[in-house]
Amino acid sequence: MQVGYTYSWSLPAGDFAQVRDIIDKLRQYAVEHGDDVGEVNVLTGDEAQAEQPGAQVTIFFTANIAGASEGRYGLALAGNSCWSWSGAVVISSARMVSEFHAAAADLGIEVVERYGGMVFTSGKNASGVVEVEQRQAFDWIDF
Repeated sequence: MQVGYTYSWSLPAGDFAQVRDIIDKLRQYAVEHGDDVGEVNVLTGDEAQAEQPGAQVTIFFTANIAGASEGRYGLALAGNSCWSWSGAVVISSARMVSEFHAAAADLGIEVVERYGGMVFTSGKNASGVVEVEQRQAFDWIDF
């Protein structure tokens, strides 16, 4: 069964070198887990905006995470000091994709994953431990 899977990443603060280092580490994680992984791309100006609307700069790579269609994974800066990214893939298995996103959270990225009617939010707490919150996607609807 194939399911739509959306994700968003945010990094509240970080300079270009820090963000590039995080993206390089995530790319290496994908390579070590046998995924088909492209090189890291850095885009600015119109090219960055074409990749992520409103972005001044993007740092990303493409990867076929096991159990998912090809996705783009990175961070974009859109005018302030907060880096973010939004993407979507089609998955047949959430396991490897979720493990990849857990690695992103371990590097300091706040991750929100949505699939199968559920929302998973991951981030580091004050002690540096990654915590995951799970809820139904429509918990906020009040009939």
